[in-house]
Amino acid sequence: MSFEQYKDVWVFVESFQGQPKNVGLELLGQGRKLAEGLKQQLCAVVIGKEVEASIQAANEAGADKIYVVQVDEYAHYSADGYGHVFLALCEKYHPNTILVGATVNGRDLGSKIAVSLHTGLTADCTALSVDEETGNVVWERPAFGGNLYAQILCSETRPQMGTVRPGAFKKPAPDPDNKAEVIREEIHTDKIRTQVL
Repeated sequence: MSFEQYKDVWVFVESFQGQPKNVGLELLGQGRKLAEGLKQQLCAVVIGKEVEASIQAANEAGADKIYVVQVDEYAHYSADGYGHVFLALCEKYHPNTILVGATVNGRDLGSKIAVSLHTGLTADCTALSVDEETGNVVWERPAFGGNLYAQILCSETRPQMGTVRPGAFKKPAPDPDNKAEVIREEIHTDKIRTQVL
């Protein structure tokens, strides 16, 4: 099975009230190791209305590219809206690996993307590495109440996906000299079924 069209490690950088959540920046640090192991680029995905602080933080955390969808209807998280955006980006750019923080919204979004893309999702990972022979990410997570650790591979489908708990990894030291390529996409939807009052 060939996965040549799938490339790059994507990290969802979640924002709240205009500021990035730490877990997205922590995952950029870990994503850098995966990207180097896979010989691919590290990309951040930023969705929302007020996202400039998140773009800057993702840049300083070492992203090579930042995909930005800055549209008014995504001011508040919704599975419908963010899921639609992420799916559209995946269908256009074909990421190899996607990392999502295991926050309330991240768990919701990660499972929605995985179902839509017919791929696997490993939840609550505590360690990540690359199997150099196969190019598969090795997702490690506790099992049986933490009595043993399971290593999970997604060898049949792409993208490979996992959620990671906040605080599992350290944030990288900020690099203000990093110059990530910012790719802005205008993706709208009229299928958001929930409204924040």
